Amino acid sequence: MTLPERFSLAPHLRLVCFPSTCVVLDEEKGTVRILVEEAARAVSDLSAAQGEISVFESTPERKRVLTALMDSGILGREYGPRGWDTVRRGVPSTPSWGTRDSPAALAPIPRVSLPWYLWGALALFVVLIGSLRKHGNVFARTRRLVRRASAGATDHGSAVKAAYAVRKVGRLLPWRVACWEEATATVIALRWSGHRSSFRHGVATDPVRLHAWVEVGGRPVAESDDITDYTPFEESDE
Repeated sequence: MTLPERFSLAPHLRLVCFPSTCVVLDEEKGTVRILVEEAARAVSDLSAAQGEISVFESTPERKRVLTALMDSGILGREYGPRGWDTVRRGVPSTPSWGTRDSPAALAPIPRVSLPWYLWGALALFVVLIGSLRKHGNVFARTRRLVRRASAGATDHGSAVKAAYAVRKVGRLLPWRVACWEEATATVIALRWSGHRSSFRHGVATDPVRLHAWVEVGGRPVAESDDITDYTPFEESDE
């Protein structure tokens, strides 16, 4: 295969690249792929060069990797001019060497006022009902929910109360309620109550893991200290 002089990324992909790997999020399918080190290095080099392959040496090994990335649909020449702003540099997690404690039980959730439980329960109901629909992509559907523009106050304290309410309700339900559902419901509950927040979705390494959370004014809401290990797939919408 003859390689083009300039590569572009598929428009529905977002990438976070670390020194030894690159995590690719497909926003259309809601799937995640992890690239091996050689492919991650090629994507990082292309990102720095804005897709131009003439700035680095195209060895046979590099050509093989680029061809494989084209075959997988990550790189292409047919996507037209497109920036590489959807590639973000990930900050590797600091190795703990077994010194970081992990909770063996669920931490107690502080109580909040009744209205927050009502908002949280209703928002979580909307999220869970949407995930049960057979038609359409659940990932894309929930992304549309949290991306809707919302005006209102930016109040970190209120956001914490909404997050606690959603988390408490989620523990009482017989369905799967993980970070994705919690963060989505928290953003919706805050929007309904007149507050603005940002939905965040990111990745950390060693091992590679994904997490969704809420931020208000750039501050994570009701999260543990290791939230700094995660690099978001996209900039905040606040």
